[in-house]
Amino acid sequence: MKITKKRLCYTAGAVIILGIIACIPKRKTELPPAEKTVYPVQVEAVQKSDLQEYLLLSGNVKAENTISVFPDMAGKLVNVPVTLGSYVKKGQVIAEVDPSVPGSVYAKSPVYAPIEGYITSLPLTQGTTVSTSTQIALIGNIKKLQIESKVPEGKIGVLENNQTAEISLEAYKNETFPAHIFRISPIVDETSRTKEVYFLFDTNDSRINAGMYVRIKLNTVLHKNIISVPSECIVTESGKKYVYVVSENDEKLTVKKCGIEEGITVDARTEIAAGLKENDRIVVSGMQVLSDGVEVRDVNKKN
Repeated sequence: MKITKKRLCYTAGAVIILGIIACIPKRKTELPPAEKTVYPVQVEAVQKSDLQEYLLLSGNVKAENTISVFPDMAGKLVNVPVTLGSYVKKGQVIAEVDPSVPGSVYAKSPVYAPIEGYITSLPLTQGTTVSTSTQIALIGNIKKLQIESKVPEGKIGVLENNQTAEISLEAYKNETFPAHIFRISPIVDETSRTKEVYFLFDTNDSRINAGMYVRIKLNTVLHKNIISVPSECIVTESGKKYVYVVSENDEKLTVKKCGIEEGITVDARTEIAAGLKENDRIVVSGMQVLSDGVEVRDVNKKN
């Protein structure tokens, strides 16, 4: 019985102490508000400019008015008095063919230059047997050079005479030479599915020689005064195209997803046919982590 009373005393005392503790005013601990994420991005103002489409082609430098030379008679090529690059006059003998066969002797048959010019090709050597369809030489005017190139059938729709081009030569890799289209073949080759296009150099340059291999940048359609943006800043979601437009409120930058319509793309810049206007500010780098309404910081803007 005494033990029970003692326990009751202890219990009552504990209750009183807990009540006193509960009455003591507690000091509130306030947690600091969570910091809002601000995403670093690069911002660019949209401007209108020209966008030039082009084709990349290859070709060869050739002498203007090149003519193939064939013998009048079949036989053995016995004399070639000219060399590659020789200047010849019209009617000059450039080779002789011996039409003799075993048991008979014939006079040598001369091969004449049909035009005045330079020997640009001399593929055969003395002793070669030739026919009347064998090309003995090529003669052309190397003072006037042209470029011959082939354009795939799928690209010929943009070709026009006088279109400008930039020509690169293997020998002068750090330079380009201006040229323009002066003739377009009226037919498409059925085998290669290409059309021949001819260019003239705009200036004479002694460094350019017939037979050189060239690379051609042919300027085709020029899109004037259009809005274009870096292609990498365009976001695709569910088949639709967007960019992030930046707005400023209370010195804070936020972004909004804006739907666009694309036009042509040239050298990693894409035309915006609809959805943006000049001087809109858009995110051009860092858009992968963005969503509507988030705050951003332009890393190119000085504080």
